[in-house]
Amino acid sequence: MPRFVVTGAPGTGKTSIIALLGERFVTVNEPARELIGEHAAATRESTLDGRPELFLRRLVQRSIDAFNSVSDTTVAFFDRGLPDCVAYATAFQLESELPHQLAGRFRYDSPIFIAPPWKEIYTTDALRRATFEQVEAFHLNLQSAYLRLGYELIELPKTSPRERMEAITRHLHLGTASLSLTRSNP
Repeated sequence: MPRFVVTGAPGTGKTSIIALLGERFVTVNEPARELIGEHAAATRESTLDGRPELFLRRLVQRSIDAFNSVSDTTVAFFDRGLPDCVAYATAFQLESELPHQLAGRFRYDSPIFIAPPWKEIYTTDALRRATFEQVEAFHLNLQSAYLRLGYELIELPKTSPRERMEAITRHLHLGTASLSLTRSNP
């Protein structure tokens, strides 16, 4: 079954796109936000600050579980993929090779759709506290991780979530849309 990823730094609109894709296709929620939310509910702390190794280890396992959770009967879209773990390791300045090895083993279908940083829609909340500058830096980490792993990146246009979703389905010949997509270059 084709497994496609919609990725992007926090607050770039990818989860809204995934929700719309979920109206027609199998979708898998973002494991990072789920982990942070579970941690906040259990400890009343909004982040895993000071515990990047623990977060990364749990994120890798959750991402593998997500990868394996879909059947072979239909197209699936993931809100983030295992290469995002590589980007998190870089952001946390961790020297773990495990995310890179596993991201090379559990492969998604290319292209990968990446939502660029978009200041006009970026907001923070109880679980998302990054500055916009941190979002831009993480975007570069994501691009680097996916490109190093041999994926083609397609940058999503800065348009409505529905138009972005339609651009993805058109690019994959899964429907029609009025927008075209362009390759992303770091």
